[in-house]
Amino acid sequence: MASHIRAPRQWSLTKRETITSYEAWRQNLQYTLSLDPNFATFLIDGTTWLRLTNTNLLRGFQDDGNEVPEARRRTGQQKVTHLALMLGQIANFAPIVSRNTIVRNSTSISAVWQAIRLHYGFQSTGSHFLDFNSITLEPGECAEDLYQRLISFVEDNLLTHNGPILHHGDHLPADEELSPSLENMVVLTWLRLVHPELPNLIKQRYGTELRSCSVASIKPEISQALDSLLAELQSMSDARAFRAAVSNSRYCSSSHAATTTVPHWAF
Repeated sequence: MASHIRAPRQWSLTKRETITSYEAWRQNLQYTLSLDPNFATFLIDGTTWLRLTNTNLLRGFQDDGNEVPEARRRTGQQKVTHLALMLGQIANFAPIVSRNTIVRNSTSISAVWQAIRLHYGFQSTGSHFLDFNSITLEPGECAEDLYQRLISFVEDNLLTHNGPILHHGDHLPADEELSPSLENMVVLTWLRLVHPELPNLIKQRYGTELRSCSVASIKPEISQALDSLLAELQSMSDARAFRAAVSNSRYCSSSHAATTTVPHWAF
């Protein structure tokens, strides 16, 4: 019996989503929709349609010609019907966005995703990247969860060749990929947010390895040793605090002795 690959059952978006949870929702839904041959063509990058109005009832679609195999041939009306069904399914699982925004006003699948991202503040803009500076280690959050938030944010902000953001006035010739240097910067940011002194300790402890490999390459090793590294930093901090307390105590004692010495002329 042939096996059928199915995506996990689709769930609805909630009022609060992270970029990670949103992307999981989007990718699962897009995969599910792509399994229907009537929807698959609308999911292809670059496929567009017109807004649904009284003067654009076919949304720019036309009947397929004879060059399309008869079994796959569709009329413009059939295409509009299938598109409406697909957009309606997306709207059903995105109740936080106006249904008309998706069903009537969208012009491509990219526009649908962008409208939903806009609702959550995930829209792709040059200023959105600056929010990277606002990411911090939250109370009770483990270090690995922080790293995943950082890397997810950066990956989500990589530029695309057909995206809305220009770089030095031009579109990128191809979608941007996460470069080794950028990955190193993410790891460095992660280390600083976990503990300001952690990058210096990593440089000392892993100096030999870092002569011939990137800091991102040893990130798994750092993660495994993170608890002991933080404990070492805490021990160093306690030692400094103790030395400072002892030094201050000696200073106070000597100052007190100097002020309580009886002058020789008092006799």
